[in-house]
Amino acid sequence: MKPGNDPGELVHWQRVSPVAVVFFALHGLRRLIGASANLAPLLVVVVFNETLRQLAIQYGPPAALLLLTGGALAWYLTFLYAVSDERILLRQGVVRRRTLSLDFQRVQQADVQVPWYYRPFGLAVLSLDSAGASGETLHLSGIPAARAEALREQILIARAQAGPAAAEAEEPGLNADFSLSLPLCEVLRYGLMRNTLLVLLPVLAPFSEILLRRLEEVIAVIAPNWLTAETLAGGQRFLAVGGLLLGLVLLMAVVSMGLGLVRYHGYQLERHGEQFRYRAGLMTVLTRSVRRQRIQMVTVRLSWMGRLMGRHSLMISKAGDRQAGQDTEHFVVPVLHRCALQNLMQELHLPLQPDWQRPHAGAMLTGIGRWWAFGTLLIGSLMLQGAPVSVLLSLAAVTFVISMLAALGWWRLRLCREARWVGLRQGVLGRTVRWLPTARVQSVSLLQPLWQRRLGLASLDVRAASGRIVLPWIPRRQAERWRDELLCEVASGDIL
Repeated sequence: MKPGNDPGELVHWQRVSPVAVVFFALHGLRRLIGASANLAPLLVVVVFNETLRQLAIQYGPPAALLLLTGGALAWYLTFLYAVSDERILLRQGVVRRRTLSLDFQRVQQADVQVPWYYRPFGLAVLSLDSAGASGETLHLSGIPAARAEALREQILIARAQAGPAAAEAEEPGLNADFSLSLPLCEVLRYGLMRNTLLVLLPVLAPFSEILLRRLEEVIAVIAPNWLTAETLAGGQRFLAVGGLLLGLVLLMAVVSMGLGLVRYHGYQLERHGEQFRYRAGLMTVLTRSVRRQRIQMVTVRLSWMGRLMGRHSLMISKAGDRQAGQDTEHFVVPVLHRCALQNLMQELHLPLQPDWQRPHAGAMLTGIGRWWAFGTLLIGSLMLQGAPVSVLLSLAAVTFVISMLAALGWWRLRLCREARWVGLRQGVLGRTVRWLPTARVQSVSLLQPLWQRRLGLASLDVRAASGRIVLPWIPRRQAERWRDELLCEVASGDIL
């Protein structure tokens, strides 16, 4: 077979290391778990049918193990790759074999991962994202780590030389123009900032009594004689259960910090010319990079826990990212104090002192009115059905709280139009600031509903490949001026 468009170039197919069977097995397990949602009706039948449940318990694990092992071996035996000066080819498939050809110039993202099970063998995984609508990621797993790094550098050089305004490719080992390291204490802070349980505590607070009862039932099954009337009085009983809940929260905090440590241990960020690169990981070491010209959006987050610790997080959405809002494929700087954030924003050419503008007060009135209208209809409907007064009062209190949060959200909402950037700042307990470079804008729309048109206002909808930013409730003439400026900057082709 000849690769791509060069009929004179021979293909030298190669096989990856046999250790890659582990990667294929884990990849198959993830796909099996992802497909389990489609088998939910069958699982329900199995759970409620005694015969099927016994068969599943007896033969399910061996069958799944055999399926994963056989599939991984078959996938390894049919997986081949070849590399030329301009492209990489992958041949894979068990039942339906296909050959994929990816030109280096079309690679949007090249990551090198060293999982823990590859580290003793000096192997790595090279993950490649290509330009196009399919958004498929190609994984070249089980190749020597040095070869993976060399291929990654070769791809970056070829991609840089293909760009019309590409700078010189950066060679590894040169002194970095900018560097940032995260010590162990900062990575542990990230674990606390991203502790999902702490975020859910305010939501679960109204159900605390039910949760305590369920916890007591579980304890009664595990230790029947521990929380009894003979051993503990009423107040002591409450303190014991509360202590268990506190211990659970602390345990989840420790687990969250451990997960953050596994993911971002030894975090090292560097900039070589126009390329940003970070390397991090305790068990699986990940190397990820992004060129300044590929930046689609920059998001700076300050959670309520981060506000208490004075720490931010920053995420860069790149060309080729497929899942907006998730950091699995994004370029992430997990934790930053204010000084480090300012330095990194300067490196990214973000506005350091933006001129924030508050939208028209009609945005607040619209938000409050929407919730009050919904609450009034719901309360009126329940009142006609004879609902208890306590339920109606609770709904009225919830409507009032939500409307006040909407008003506070408007009070904290800010928008900005700076040179080469469009920004939006929002949040109530925390804060999220999103910056979209005008060079990456794909479309600009002027939105003007009836109530805004009456007031001479409009909203500007700015869209890019990684998401959108809506600048709401601004004067119509200003919105039209910003729209024309953005379209002119997009047409000029300026880069960051």
